[in-house]
Amino acid sequence: MSIAVTTDIVETARVRHDLWPVATAALGRAMTGAILLAGDFKNHENVSLRIKGDGPLGVVHVDAFSDNTVRGYVDEPHVDVPLKHAGKLDVGAAVGHNGEVQVTRFTQLAQDYTSTSPIQSGEVAEDLAYYLYTSEQVPSTISLGVLVDPDYHTVVAGGFIVQALPDATDEALAMVETNINELGPVTEYLKAYPDGKGLVEKVLDGLTVNEVYNEPISFKCRCSRDRFAGVLMTLREDDKKALLEDETTELVCHYCNEKYHFSREELEDMFAPKGLIQ
Repeated sequence: MSIAVTTDIVETARVRHDLWPVATAALGRAMTGAILLAGDFKNHENVSLRIKGDGPLGVVHVDAFSDNTVRGYVDEPHVDVPLKHAGKLDVGAAVGHNGEVQVTRFTQLAQDYTSTSPIQSGEVAEDLAYYLYTSEQVPSTISLGVLVDPDYHTVVAGGFIVQALPDATDEALAMVETNINELGPVTEYLKAYPDGKGLVEKVLDGLTVNEVYNEPISFKCRCSRDRFAGVLMTLREDDKKALLEDETTELVCHYCNEKYHFSREELEDMFAPKGLIQ
């Protein structure tokens, strides 16, 4: 079993992308899920998750890295859909009920692996559990949640994944299922215990628990000014000339919304032919 408390990560993403509530919930669930999928501390995996539904959010993009960092965005951050019963955010309607979940695993031990499965509900947790069962043949229970205040701030966010080992007994599986049903929504537990303390013991009550890994996680992008400069250098000559018509060129990272500015003088120097050194 693995758990992830992602309140700070989700709030960082909300602020960076100016997310509306249902977009915060969808991206927050996806980032939490990707962190859990990448939580193989032995193989040091990076995981890219794409949820491509037919809802107004467009594609949900998330990358989770083996150093316990994550980044992500949605195509359309300003989406509003009718609330479900009891005033709950309808993530499924925003993501869409038709489409696919695509997961790519990058590991140092084997070739990169990409697999897909159809979206089941658009609620993310059920979709990831179905993906693991059909594409990786791993029976899993996943619970993901994001609670957003009326003022759009992230109150709590997090989740957990429980996977059955090949030698798991029916009695043990039934015990865990009962514990999860009694637990209820993970956000309710995190409201009472914001750091997730005791969650593993609650889900695995009646079983022996041994902690093997406990590390902080954070929102972090891989973008940089140098990387964007490298992209600019790959442009065609006509495109480079078009950029030089403006005083300043602004480039924006999709994943973190960081903005990079290049003055005309900087671009002229970058694009200038470099002579051979005699």
